[in-house]
Amino acid sequence: MTATNRREQRRTATRERLLAAALELFASQGYAATTYDHIAERADVGRQTAFNHFGRKEDFVVAWVHRRHEVLDSQGETGASAVDTLADALRALADLNEQEYALAKELHDSGVLHSAFGLGATTPPALLSAATGGWERGEIRPEFTPETIADLVFDAYVTTLSRWLSAGGEHSLTEALLTRLDILAGGFTAG
Repeated sequence: MTATNRREQRRTATRERLLAAALELFASQGYAATTYDHIAERADVGRQTAFNHFGRKEDFVVAWVHRRHEVLDSQGETGASAVDTLADALRALADLNEQEYALAKELHDSGVLHSAFGLGATTPPALLSAATGGWERGEIRPEFTPETIADLVFDAYVTTLSRWLSAGGEHSLTEALLTRLDILAGGFTAG
């Protein structure tokens, strides 16, 4: 292994430790109460190292959102219809939010989750891929671009997630997401 590879592996490992430390602290003591010093101490690195990897505290949240997108990307292409593939992606996102409820709730309640979407958390590539496949197979009306469909589904997800977190997670996020997808896919006008 070359020195460059070892250096990159160390850098990646440090970044992962910092992200894990930040997310644990955000969930346990709150986003606002967590400082770079806390994160650096938990990750066993210097404060400047934390800043070198994550220049803003919000960058930890953006990285968390991107990690979720990677989970969706890892599901791969199943050959299912666009609606079924989008439904699978929404189920996976609901599962992630249920598994990390305390963290998601804290990030939502502190307002930083909403900010993260504005700071670079774009529509997940997996949603665009599903919509593109459906569009190419003629499952989606040709006047709608795959980007528009993927954005609509993602917007519905973000809004539904926000409502679910605001309500304390007392109803099924999966059911709420799938209902919205059904309405989007079928339209809401009679006839």
